[in-house]
Amino acid sequence: MPAPGNEWTLTQEVFDRLLRWLDEDADAAARKYEQTRRSLLKFFECRRCVSPEEQVDRVIDRVARRLSEGIDVYAANPFLYFHGVALNVFHEYLRKQHPPLEIPLPQPEDSARMHQRLECMERCLDGLPSEMRRMMIEYCTVDKASKRRIREALADRLGMTINTLRIRVHRVREQLERCVTTCLNRHAETKSPSWH
Repeated sequence: MPAPGNEWTLTQEVFDRLLRWLDEDADAAARKYEQTRRSLLKFFECRRCVSPEEQVDRVIDRVARRLSEGIDVYAANPFLYFHGVALNVFHEYLRKQHPPLEIPLPQPEDSARMHQRLECMERCLDGLPSEMRRMMIEYCTVDKASKRRIREALADRLGMTINTLRIRVHRVREQLERCVTTCLNRHAETKSPSWH
């Protein structure tokens, strides 16, 4: 763990390395990042964490830091690696609760449901123009120190105000959520496996 006052932060260079680790293709990496982030958010929301976004940031920061330190992180399915880190972060979160929260244990179907959500998110993101996918990735950066600067630069590049950018991102998120919900409902109705 970093010493107080010397806390590690996610830089653009490290974030780019994380994306390359997800996929060498920039568009595919952007999709996978957004899928992973949304799935992790659902993971912490389902466990009734008080600050699910903060826990997601912690997971992504931790994976990115390992990559930046040159640790050989091999995973045939990066999402499963993120999921393993998320479990550790969740257990740390539980230990810090005073009094301990009464949180139900994850159900066996949680993992399969998360895989279905990941697959659905990929399909829905595939329906977005590439520039819109890149906009979502840049906007949802987990680097808190640079978040404002990155979003202002993004708004400037797209020729809009920061408030217009927020509204556009919000609408795209709603669109994606509706698409994912429809896809998940289709999975539930057909009860078909989410992967081959």
